[in-house]
Amino acid sequence: MKCIHSLVITGFIALNTLFSNAVVAGAKLDDATILAIFDQANSVDVFTGRFGAKYGHSAEVRELGVITATDHVAVQQMGRDLAKKLGIFPTPPDTDTSVADLAKTLAFLKTKYGKEFDKAYLKHEVDFHQSVVDAIKGTLLPAIENDEFKELVKKVLPGFEHHLAETKALAKKFGVD
Repeated sequence: MKCIHSLVITGFIALNTLFSNAVVAGAKLDDATILAIFDQANSVDVFTGRFGAKYGHSAEVRELGVITATDHVAVQQMGRDLAKKLGIFPTPPDTDTSVADLAKTLAFLKTKYGKEFDKAYLKHEVDFHQSVVDAIKGTLLPAIENDEFKELVKKVLPGFEHHLAETKALAKKFGVD
């Protein structure tokens, strides 16, 4: 259980770094930075989704991984297409912590097999999606200035919420706290 807790902490650290680094540094959270955060959050879940699809023990976890990765690839592309259309060049926060934390997450998941993998993966996905939904609602959406970008985020937010709900339901079924 301690290892799962470490995985959760790692996920929260990565997201908190992505979402608040610019604010903590005193910089304004502008649309270019938010687009970069949005892109990185989708990248993280594409990687972990594919990982779950490949290494999940149960068919349900593998299917969740496929759906999650596929949906996040599509959402990520929508963000990139909009950025190109608007001439906004995403500027990621000045950190590479998210890459290091993703590597730690994947390395941790590689140590799990069978049902233990499924539980660790589901715990990560619940916490990750909860963090993303909370950050979108509480920090990112209110800070977005461009109306078209704001509408895109509002449009895809229910998808993040759906992933969260589906993952929570599967986690409950598998006995994940």
